Amino acid sequence: MSGSFWDSDLGDITGKAEDAFAKSFMQIPDGTKALAKIHSFTNQVYKDSGFKYLVIEWELQDGDFKGQKVQQKLKVYGGDQYDKDSAKTRHRALNMLKLLYQLFNIKPKHTNPPSDQDLASFSGKIAGIKIRETEPNDKGKQYNWVAEVHPSQGFKSETGAGLPVIAHTSVSNHSSSQRSDVPFDNNDPGPDLSDDVPF
Repeated sequence: MSGSFWDSDLGDITGKAEDAFAKSFMQIPDGTKALAKIHSFTNQVYKDSGFKYLVIEWELQDGDFKGQKVQQKLKVYGGDQYDKDSAKTRHRALNMLKLLYQLFNIKPKHTNPPSDQDLASFSGKIAGIKIRETEPNDKGKQYNWVAEVHPSQGFKSETGAGLPVIAHTSVSNHSSSQRSDVPFDNNDPGPDLSDDVPF
């Protein structure tokens, strides 16, 4: 906080309803790109499995979802029980971590796994991120995840279109789902959604 109690890092304090009332947080559409600030970057452990990973909490700084937060998990210690290829998952996560160090011009102080104190140097850094959605899980819930991180300078924010609508059809006692006919880029294979989070 700067000089006065009434100063805010997010802009002027207006007292207007649109600035004071809590906004409904919605699922961020697949493909959304926005400038985002690292709110926190820490080591975490899944309670049920003891699996360790890094998690970045990004806060969107512009666009239709300004102020909303989205997480990016980096499985730098290896994949969990849901990963098909733990070595590939770890390799990709380590590359993302190195990309972040390079992007923000931060040098690791040692070759050990980063501590929360090491990761604190990323706090407040801003980058352009691309957000993806998971397919609905068995309970129908979807989650957002960060698929890409880019330099903030010249980054163009845009709201994504979301995942295509899935039509459910029932044949006998078996149901199958198919993507509806929507335009797509044949060169973009899309996210690997066999895992709940890609890193």
